Amino acid sequence: MSLQMIWFVFTLGEKIIMRLCPTEEETVDLLNKVLNGNKLASEALAKVVHQDVVISDPALDAIEINIPQDTLGVWVDPIDSTYQYIKGSADIKSNQGIFPSGLQCVTILIGVYDIQTGVPLMGVINQPFVSQDLNTLRWKGQCYWGLSYMGTNIHSFLPPVSTRNSSETQSQVTQNPSSEAEYSHPFSAVISTSEKETIKAALSRVCGERIFRAAGAGYKSLCVVLGLVDIYIFSEDTTFKWDSCAAHAILRAMGGGMVDLKECLERNPNSGLDLPQLVYHVGNRGAAGVDQWANKGGLIAYRSKKQLETFLSLLLRHLAPVDAHT
Repeated sequence: MSLQMIWFVFTLGEKIIMRLCPTEEETVDLLNKVLNGNKLASEALAKVVHQDVVISDPALDAIEINIPQDTLGVWVDPIDSTYQYIKGSADIKSNQGIFPSGLQCVTILIGVYDIQTGVPLMGVINQPFVSQDLNTLRWKGQCYWGLSYMGTNIHSFLPPVSTRNSSETQSQVTQNPSSEAEYSHPFSAVISTSEKETIKAALSRVCGERIFRAAGAGYKSLCVVLGLVDIYIFSEDTTFKWDSCAAHAILRAMGGGMVDLKECLERNPNSGLDLPQLVYHVGNRGAAGVDQWANKGGLIAYRSKKQLETFLSLLLRHLAPVDAHT
């Protein structure tokens, strides 16, 4: 869908194409039709969309990089975790910094990919509801970004992961890749409440009690970006390219990535083949509608390739053979 054009069809059959017009006044007139003559709201919205936005970031200001725009595609999810946004719960308590539900799980996702290779190049995750001022009830948000292009890998300066103690916050495997013998459960993971029982059972043997449930694919991916968990794993085919592209690009910039779970489980670790990264330029064969853009094999988001390899070896060890090939 175009970022500059949306169409509305009203009950009488009238179709109005909503677009950013050359002048603010023209945009007001269009908005007025959609908003049933609410001129005050139309003027306020038109003023916002026509204003110049200047974004400055020290990391970006320090480099000069040119990417041909005609090689780029964009996936946008304007509101990920829509149910949590509609529900509007503001009083959910976190579990070691991870929110199982609530407004904190709502994200806005923008992912940019190479239209020839499908490789994610740039990602922006906006988390609009990070903390609330109890006096004014206003929310403060946070924006995260990453860019990985032609050997350039940069990302936003991330805030401290958590106020938890370091033994809980840091990945034990990242600190010491050979720590399996020292720690019985070296990994932490975030999962969906709808995850398959077989995956959850295997994860419990790999992660012990360090398994967290959370709403929103974008938020669960963000938990990996922020280092709150080591892994986000999902075995179903109900996430889509717009859910994963932004976080995938950021993780690439950090040295991680996002892979197809099914292909990982079927892959021979001794084959020397690259990990099956998700790609974003081609749809699923034989699928129609939104299903052609589903992540059909599930996914795993991770921060370190070495860490992922260790995790997969442990997961496969605890999965029944039938589950590893279905």
